[in-house]
Formats: sequence, structure tokens, C-alpha cells
Amino acid sequence: MQSMTSAPATSLVWIGTAAICLLAAGCGNDNSADKAPMAPVYSVEGNALVLEGGTYEGEDGTASLLISTSGDLNGDAAIDEASILVLNSRGSGVFYYLNVLLNDGNGGLELAGEAFIGDRIKFDFMDIYGPGAVSRLTAGVPVHPDDYGQVVVGYSIHNRGQAYAETPEIYITRNWKVEGEKLVAVEQY
Repeated sequence: MQSMTSAPATSLVWIGTAAICLLAAGCGNDNSADKAPMAPVYSVEGNALVLEGGTYEGEDGTASLLISTSGDLNGDAAIDEASILVLNSRGSGVFYYLNVLLNDGNGGLELAGEAFIGDRIKFDFMDIYGPGAVSRLTAGVPVHPDDYGQVVVGYSIHNRGQAYAETPEIYITRNWKVEGEKLVAVEQY
């Protein structure tokens, strides 16, 4: 088993080298119509990983895909992806991370950013706002066009002083968007 902390260098270099070899040097036959798109490279705690069957096993724990949703995140009319990954650290923590992946124009997805959601949260929902979207939070009011492309995550966190073994009490929503191909938090208004 490979440690998550050593995975990024190995995984990213190999994936990058393979892509360069296939595209630039023509290593092997190019039967692109017969090839499945490469699996997306996700990130947990800044470490790159590729999920196999929805999970990744490493020395630091098991990362798994909780939920994934698609929509246009950067206004280019291409389908992008937002995903929630869960890291079970084999200790007391169960950590949640948002990953946003942008369509690279060649059928693949490229990581735009990762955001820490919390430890032992109670996940509720994730949406990508776009044309025709209706916010779950506003009882049927359509999403304003200024908010298109935002990722919205709703979940409960523990109250200060509340034991992590208890059900989280405080419900919050957080929003992110892509600016300059990077994930940024949207300040609440």
C-alpha cells in the first residue's frame, strides 16, 4: 500500500508522462475512439489520488467518493464535476473534502481545487447552480443568474464543546465558484 503523502509525485508524473507520450510522441497506436477517458485525479489533503471502484486505500486511510454532481462551473458550456470525498483516517476522524474538476475539452476532467468541509459532519446536499436551477434553501425561488456556476453544499457541524460522537447540531451552507480556473470560496452575503 502506498502512503497518500507519496502518491502525488508518483501518480501525477506517471499520468502526465503517459499523456505527453500519447499526444506528442505517438507512443503506440492511437485508437482514441476505443479508449475510455482517463479516471479523474482527485485530491485529499493536497495529495493526488485516483479512485478504483470509488475508493482509494493508502497508509493514511481510505478515501471514498460520497457524491458527485455535474454542471457548468466556469461558463464555458462544458460539463464539469463537483464531488465530495470522505477520508476515514483509521483514527477518530472522518474528514470531508470538496473537489471541483473542470472539463479539459478532451473528455477528461482536471482538478481546479479542493476545499476542506469538516470532520464528522452530517452531509445533506450538494448542488451546482445553473439556468433553471431552484435553490433548495429558498422554497422554490429560482437561482439568480449571478449565482450560476456556484457549488453549494449543505451540512451540519458540531457545536463548540459538543462531542464528535453526538449528531452535529449546527446547519450551514457554503458556496464556492471557479475564478481563473481555481476554486474559491464565495463570501456569504
